[in-house]
Amino acid sequence: MSVNWHKKKKVKLEGFTLIELMIAMMLGLIVIGGALSIYISTIKSSSDVVKSARLNYDLDSVMQLMVNDIRRAGFTGIPSGGLDTLNNAFMATATTLNIRTLAGAAADPGECILYSYDSNSDSVVDNAEYYGFKLDGGAVWVRYSGSNTTSCADGNWERITHQNKVSITALQFSFSPIGNLTATSRCLNYLIEPDPITNLPNPVTDAIDCTDPAPVSGDYIAQKRVINIVLSGIVNGDNAVLKSLSTTVEVRNHRLYKVL
Repeated sequence: MSVNWHKKKKVKLEGFTLIELMIAMMLGLIVIGGALSIYISTIKSSSDVVKSARLNYDLDSVMQLMVNDIRRAGFTGIPSGGLDTLNNAFMATATTLNIRTLAGAAADPGECILYSYDSNSDSVVDNAEYYGFKLDGGAVWVRYSGSNTTSCADGNWERITHQNKVSITALQFSFSPIGNLTATSRCLNYLIEPDPITNLPNPVTDAIDCTDPAPVSGDYIAQKRVINIVLSGIVNGDNAVLKSLSTTVEVRNHRLYKVL
């Protein structure tokens, strides 16, 4: 007689302990947190690039528009029979290029520039030939009609920068050096007397006005007008994204006039 003995094998069940699970979860959270941090950083960087591109585009476009238009100040067509340059209607007291404060006072530098030119080449000034740019309420405005170049409240203006996207923090026009711009307007044919103390001429304060020595009736004045422009802006909601531009524009048409 034979006896079969069946031996039962014990099966050992293996798994993770609670401590091991907690460590694994902690490591997983660290990895996920790192990935989220990289993702958020990438998104923010992309957003900054988009904002910066928008600001660059807006400021570059506005600056180019101002330079191209201001350069034409004082231009007039030549009617049949010719034109006496001294009688250019676009360089009279009420039409010549002026820099002013927003409130309208004459200033250098100022945040408003006014001028006129003959857009239809008929040598006659009409309301559609008064132009200008100004900073008002964090935006740049352009004038497309008016009646004079002495008041920044005169005429019809249109905003050309998007207030909800970009805020313009500074816009300055100057006949004289400003910031890192060193160009200055000049009197081409008028002697600037030296300062009585330093014995040196002061072209910065005297050149554009041609007032030293004081002109007398009958004097002929020729002005070379150079405008220095500084433009700065930020992205709304993110002051860290900012840009500043500066440039110089020479008005092509010298101002020629006779002192009355």
